[in-house]
Amino acid sequence: MDNTTLESSIRKESEELIADVLEKEAAEIKRLDEEYAAEIECFRKKIETETQARIHQELSRLENRAVLERKKLKLVSVEKYISRMVEAVMKEIRSNPRYRSFLADAAANAAARISGNVKVRLCPEDMILEGDIRKAILSAGNRRTVEIRADKSVGWGGCLVMDEEAGRVFNHTLERMYFRKAGVIRRKAVKILQDHAAKT
Repeated sequence: MDNTTLESSIRKESEELIADVLEKEAAEIKRLDEEYAAEIECFRKKIETETQARIHQELSRLENRAVLERKKLKLVSVEKYISRMVEAVMKEIRSNPRYRSFLADAAANAAARISGNVKVRLCPEDMILEGDIRKAILSAGNRRTVEIRADKSVGWGGCLVMDEEAGRVFNHTLERMYFRKAGVIRRKAVKILQDHAAKT
């Protein structure tokens, strides 16, 4: 066998081996590309599903928050309405002719339970009734010192009567009376508003 034939044979065999390696390499690259493409598609679908679930969860949370905010806004509106109505009623109570005797009787009854000096605190606007209150306390048989002063903390009216010796305070303020009945008043106001809303 001569050298040219041997060279040709080796060249041909080498070319076939190289072609075979290139073919296997191309097939492996194609397989890896398909595998990676499948993994990427799977990952994309998983992320899309998770994203949709998260978006749904956040939308649901926002919807719930919106419902709560609407309810809170309604409650705040009802609370403001009730406060305005109570303020109006308290002003009417103080302009009622019977308020003068209520205030004098409340102070005298509290003073009757005090053995020492009596201190009375009134809403500043009620200081015009100081004489009536002093007279009621003294005519109830209390012959002690009576001190009557204005107190801005008694905003709506009524009176605070203090027994400093015993460390007691008799609270006959309209605020105190309101707060004892506040729950009932709120329930009635809400019922009235609900009934009105049902009619419209």
